[in-house]
Amino acid sequence: MMRKWQYEEFQEPAAKVAPKLLGSYLVHVRPDTTFVGRIVETEAYGGTYRRQVDDGAHSHKGLTARTEPMFCAGGIAYVYLIYGMYYCMNIVTASPGDAQAVLIRAVEPVDGIERMLVNRKAIKVTKNLTNGPGKLCMAMEIGLAENKIDLCGESLFILHGESSILMHTERSRRINIDYAVKGKYFPWRFYIKNNPFVSKG
Repeated sequence: MMRKWQYEEFQEPAAKVAPKLLGSYLVHVRPDTTFVGRIVETEAYGGTYRRQVDDGAHSHKGLTARTEPMFCAGGIAYVYLIYGMYYCMNIVTASPGDAQAVLIRAVEPVDGIERMLVNRKAIKVTKNLTNGPGKLCMAMEIGLAENKIDLCGESLFILHGESSILMHTERSRRINIDYAVKGKYFPWRFYIKNNPFVSKG
């Protein structure tokens, strides 16, 4: 039986947690459906890389109403809206005040697939179903109601999968953060090589 991620496992820096999440399962329990997606791509945000502060993180400019969850202790969700229409889910990591999080960039559908297809207005499962942060949130019905939710609870949580050590994983620069002068060069995107649900890098 797969076990849940526990609070202490979220207490490390985002750049350490992000690759460890690969192969784990994101689970969202709804009243009539349980969604399950295998995490195949992540990005770390916050903290420093080679003594340079991550200016690609939302928390870079300080505490705001929007970024407040990032300043909490690791183990809660940080969900925000982009382009006025898409939600992105992050996992807050590290200690209170560190303001770090891991963006779930892509998942491989495992369960609740029929409902995912309806939510994405799709006819069949293709890589386009969940190969991006906005797409997976739409498919798995993750929105602002899940912001700050306890990831060690019963409705939204992470289950351990196969160890990332056993998988062929890769890392690269993060995607779509050209606004970050230094952070756009940080090699903090992690993904399972050759998995079809990984977004275009």
